[in-house]
Amino acid sequence: MKEFDEIYREYYDPLYGFLLKLTGGEACIAEELTQETFFQVYLSLHRFRGQCRFFTWLCQVAKNTYFKYLRKHREIAMDISLLQGELTESRDNVEDFCERKQLRQELRKAILDLPKKQRDVLLLRVYFELPFQEIGKLLRIEDQAAKVRYHRGKEALKKMMQNRYEK
Repeated sequence: MKEFDEIYREYYDPLYGFLLKLTGGEACIAEELTQETFFQVYLSLHRFRGQCRFFTWLCQVAKNTYFKYLRKHREIAMDISLLQGELTESRDNVEDFCERKQLRQELRKAILDLPKKQRDVLLLRVYFELPFQEIGKLLRIEDQAAKVRYHRGKEALKKMMQNRYEK
């Protein structure tokens, strides 16, 4: 139990920060997901084999917890502004605000529609800011394969969004 307390203290802030980004700044949801992640870690700590850094493994548990939450609460929008570039939340123009909100919702759906391999690499790279080497270890693939999946995922996402706006 003492070891788990140390893990909790050391990794709480970075994990909470990651989940806060994913939830679009929803502090209550990020807190709930952080607690659930640590609960899952407590239950499955014996499964950690040391094949990657502990934080990388912890990130995988957090990602799985987040996806489980999304499946239960589909109305929660993921903050994908990191993928959208210069999108700002200015409420000066209501029409622009609504268009940006709709774009984020469509982008969230598109991310969730990506093949699992691409989606996982994309999320680990963008939200966890993990290097490809760590992503490779976590997903048990080569670093180069992680890079390829990331770039293919971005291209697929771009095409999906273009197709949605061309209709």
